[in-house]
Amino acid sequence: MLNNLLRKLYNIKIWLRLVVSIWVMLVIAWSTMIYWASYEQRRTAIEQARDFSLSVHQMTLAGLTGMMITGTISHRAVFLEQIEKSNNIRHLAVVRGDPVVRQFGHGTASETPSDAIERQVLETGKPFFQVQDTKEGESLRVVMPAVAQSNYLGKNCLSCHHVAEGTVLGAVSMEISLDKVNVAVGQFGGKVLVVAILISVPLLLFIYVFISRFVTVPLRELTKGLDKIALGESDLSQRLTIHGRDEIGQASAAFNRVIAKARKLLNTEKLAGLVFENSLESLMVCDGAGRIQMVNRAFTDTTGYTPEEVIGKSPSMLSSGKHDMAFYANFWYSLLRDGRWQGEIWNRRKNGEIYPELLNISTVTNSEGDIIYFVAVFSDITERKRNEEIIAFQAFHDALTGLPNRTLFKDRLEQALSLGRRDQERKVAVMLLDLDRFKIINDTLGHNVGDQLLQEVAHRLRGCLRESDTVARLGGDEFTLLLPQIDKPEDAALVAAKILEALRQPFHLGGKDLFVTPSIGISVFPEDGDDADTLIKRADSAMYYVKERGRANFYLYTDELETQPTQRLEMESQLYSALERREFIVYYQPQLDLASGQVYGAEALIRWRHPIMGLVPPSDFIPLSEETGLIVPIGAWVLQTACMQAKNWIKGGMSPDLLIAVNLSPRQFHRIDIVKLVKDALDYSGLEPKNLELEITESLAMQDVEYSVRTLHALAELGVQLAIDDFGTGYSSLNYLKKMPVNTLKIDRSFVHDITIDQDDAAIVSAVISMAHSLGLTVIAEGVETPEQLNVLKVLGCDRVQGYLFSRPLPPEEVTDFLRGGQHDS
Repeated sequence: MLNNLLRKLYNIKIWLRLVVSIWVMLVIAWSTMIYWASYEQRRTAIEQARDFSLSVHQMTLAGLTGMMITGTISHRAVFLEQIEKSNNIRHLAVVRGDPVVRQFGHGTASETPSDAIERQVLETGKPFFQVQDTKEGESLRVVMPAVAQSNYLGKNCLSCHHVAEGTVLGAVSMEISLDKVNVAVGQFGGKVLVVAILISVPLLLFIYVFISRFVTVPLRELTKGLDKIALGESDLSQRLTIHGRDEIGQASAAFNRVIAKARKLLNTEKLAGLVFENSLESLMVCDGAGRIQMVNRAFTDTTGYTPEEVIGKSPSMLSSGKHDMAFYANFWYSLLRDGRWQGEIWNRRKNGEIYPELLNISTVTNSEGDIIYFVAVFSDITERKRNEEIIAFQAFHDALTGLPNRTLFKDRLEQALSLGRRDQERKVAVMLLDLDRFKIINDTLGHNVGDQLLQEVAHRLRGCLRESDTVARLGGDEFTLLLPQIDKPEDAALVAAKILEALRQPFHLGGKDLFVTPSIGISVFPEDGDDADTLIKRADSAMYYVKERGRANFYLYTDELETQPTQRLEMESQLYSALERREFIVYYQPQLDLASGQVYGAEALIRWRHPIMGLVPPSDFIPLSEETGLIVPIGAWVLQTACMQAKNWIKGGMSPDLLIAVNLSPRQFHRIDIVKLVKDALDYSGLEPKNLELEITESLAMQDVEYSVRTLHALAELGVQLAIDDFGTGYSSLNYLKKMPVNTLKIDRSFVHDITIDQDDAAIVSAVISMAHSLGLTVIAEGVETPEQLNVLKVLGCDRVQGYLFSRPLPPEEVTDFLRGGQHDS
């Protein structure tokens, strides 16, 4: 405990310790002096009170003696009271001893001894003096005996009291107040305290100034100079002022001599320290035994360890465990042989993270050649490594999907072909995949949704392939797939079918359900080509063949496709001028009501009457028109032409309820002005909205359900009829269908074709009809070609039909005759 107190005292500044010590000594000295003086004054005052009590004793006995002689002793109580009042006596009484009592009686009640002290004095004859506290305050209690004497104050006590001389006749008991004594002592102490303060304050100020001027200031200058040296802030050109030849002056002179000699050394050390501590690279100095002696700030930033945590320890605490014994054996061999080692090494930070660093370590030897230090300079190259990996990844991968890009895909394809050329049994498949109508999604829902869709497609494609296969993104919505080892082309077809099924499921993006289909072209090594470029080109030809045949499928390349690209380019160039040259015409296929057998309407179907190729079917030019965007003006022309034709038929006497059906292409349907386009066609032709039925395919309706519902409601408000075409081939649900204001469902011809021989198709058609009727919708079956198909549809409750059994699509003039024919056999 004493040691702790001393340590705390040593932490206090010297000047403060000195001043406080002197102040404490002054307080002790003045307190002692005041106490002693007050004590002496009180003792003297009490002695004076004792002397005073003797006078009161004599005065009291003298007065009582006189009263006894004169016979006025009965007035003794008044006499005693006057003595009390005139002499500041709190209590004065005279008590009788036994000799007096026996001779004269007990006297008054106050003359009987009242306490043990009075009885003691009567018995012993010795006076009693004592300072005591009473209720009235501090007082001096005095009890003095009255002794019989032959001559007491000129009187002979024995003349009246027949007792032996020296007999105790009684006692005088009194209490003398000490209040004035205490007041006087307190006033004296206060005066002495004031004097002490008046003397001590100037003395303390003088001591403080003296210590500050001659001790504290020189010591502060000396300490400040030492601190500057320790912190490297001193320029070492300044010298301390020497105030005298005392101990402090001698210390200042010694300090100046040290500074003069150490200036060059300190400047060198300061420069080295600045370089060491502010180096951007991590520095570590170990002694010859391999224990860490120094580290800089960059070391802490890199490893997370502070100097206190590593100094005195081995650098092995940074070891990552990624290097084997052989690595470290070679490391130490090179370091000890050459005196240096440089290379990349993996170490571990304080938080456990392993990181790469570029290390340069050198040895420092003494004059005998012994190693006294190892100096390590290293830098964290994590970011550099990461950037190298990112650059390498970006060079060979697609930024959006993370898939390999064209360069990496082609490299892997070349490797696969190289292996295939050495192994005659090995086949390699290249698949080119393009998303159907992806541009519509991108344009209508935004590039953000389009990018998310591409990422999801990439994810599903990975799930369809083996670990050894590769899927890459070439750009846009085009993907390539590499199957480096298959046994036969049919293996690639199975993978393509798996992909079709995987992409058939809806994509949930942005709170919407999106549907997308792929067109896939396949080429196989060595049958379809011996090099990468040829295989990719022929897979591309097969993919475009799929698109021209309706999309959402796959196709294995054949030699017949070689002429397709040329024909496609020629057709594309001629499509641009076909509308201007009025080469398009509209055919109409009649639609019948099964209940009445009447023709209630017709579907408008475009044809291209080419001057050289003749009548070109829609399947040959509609997909191309969709891709090029020409479908928009072509579709607008078809809509206007069909409305005008329907109006002419009604004017010519046909049924005022005649319905004309027009297909809307995906591009048309997703135009923001589609409602205006329809209204303008109705206004221009004068056709009533109830006579126009607009058809969209089921897959188009399900591509963006919210948009479809919103747009169909806007069209329904015009008063037109709405139909879902190709129903059964898409992915609609009853919940979605209920939200759409459609009037008619058109069963796709693929189900009608085998309805008489395929129970599954018959079951699908029956389910569609039942569902549609439950929603209050009309059902029309397209592609009816035989009486057997018709009979099944009648049994299943189908409402309307169209197909070759009744009529092929006809030019307007032939349809007019057909309509005038009235009822037809159904």
